[in-house]
Amino acid sequence: MHGADLERLESHVLTALRELDAVQHVSAAGGTEETPTPETYEAIDSAAREVALAFEAHAPLGAMLAAEFDALAARRERFGPAAPPPHWVAWQRSLLVPVLYATDRALDGKRAGFGAGRGELTYGEARVGIPDDHRMGAAEKSRVWRLRFRDDPARVATLGAVARSTAPEFTELTRKRLAECEVDQALLFVHGYNVPFRDAVMRAAQIAYDLNFTGVPLLYSWPSKGTVGGYVADENSVSRAVPYFQEFLRLVLTETNVSEVHVLAHSMGNRLLTEALADFDTTSLPEGSGRLGQVIFAAPDVDAEVFRRRLPRIARQAAGCTLYASSVDRALAASRTLAAAPRAGQAGAGIVVAPGLDTVDASALDTGLMGHSYVGDHTSVLADVYGLLRQALPPSRRFGLVSVPHADGSYWSFQPQK
Repeated sequence: MHGADLERLESHVLTALRELDAVQHVSAAGGTEETPTPETYEAIDSAAREVALAFEAHAPLGAMLAAEFDALAARRERFGPAAPPPHWVAWQRSLLVPVLYATDRALDGKRAGFGAGRGELTYGEARVGIPDDHRMGAAEKSRVWRLRFRDDPARVATLGAVARSTAPEFTELTRKRLAECEVDQALLFVHGYNVPFRDAVMRAAQIAYDLNFTGVPLLYSWPSKGTVGGYVADENSVSRAVPYFQEFLRLVLTETNVSEVHVLAHSMGNRLLTEALADFDTTSLPEGSGRLGQVIFAAPDVDAEVFRRRLPRIARQAAGCTLYASSVDRALAASRTLAAAPRAGQAGAGIVVAPGLDTVDASALDTGLMGHSYVGDHTSVLADVYGLLRQALPPSRRFGLVSVPHADGSYWSFQPQK
């Protein structure tokens, strides 16, 4: 290709690329949405298709680039080792993970989603793009476009942002999703303090992806202020959320045909979980209801004495209970100072060891500056949770754990990293 043909190609491609860059720039500048809207997706995809068409119009260049792209797509890492559910759709160099949610946050009038204000119980679905070069434990921002040389309307049609629904609609969608999954189980994530709705959805999707969870990812999001200074407000909001969370859990267990709901709560989210389950016996639900599977207390910001008191009522309901604690968790150290009482997520001399609970000490791991978000950030912890949820392995059979004697029995500890 040379002369006038080359000039036409350059003009066509540059024009298309400028249009794509302008659309992306507008999207980034207005990045206050919880997730991109369908209109944003469509505008970006339309601009990306124009770039693709610019190359395709100049055969054999288009065919050559399409073949190279297909070869790259076939080699890239994805969800595994088990295949993802069919409704997890590959799009724009990402795998879109649908997260079904419930929240008692209020809608934010300035954003296309939920803010930090208190509201009533609301249900819906959000989709999170996990990029094809995702690193385990990282919550990267998904790419907003992919240079595609073959149009795929079926994929584009499945794109969605944060969608709201009624309780019956949520129930029906959950049933449909479970019927499509490898297992009729759900993994419910409950976030902690200082977490906005958008970050909670992203973390729920990332954990489900990293755990190769082939059931339905669920999220309960309570109205955290999403600010460091909002700690006291978050304490009040998480207590207020208890009846809403109980209503949501009852709906999931009794109306969706789920067999088991595994629960992973982080930090202050454990206050919501433990208070709700201590006052709500899921085993008394009607025959045919789902049951609690593994309940995971990750770095719980809960008074240790209160946690011990609530635990027996929770352990009777669950297939198993696991506590992840650390003596280098600075966030819980600060919480202990404020409350003048140890936290259940702290290890050391006061580590919680109790019947019906597998306690795992993560102090030996390099868990970052704050040492608080290791359940979603650290590959060793994620691998341990994988062994628990995906392989139903007891601590004695999970790699990297050693038994430590304790006056109340024994607990488990990650071996020091070299």
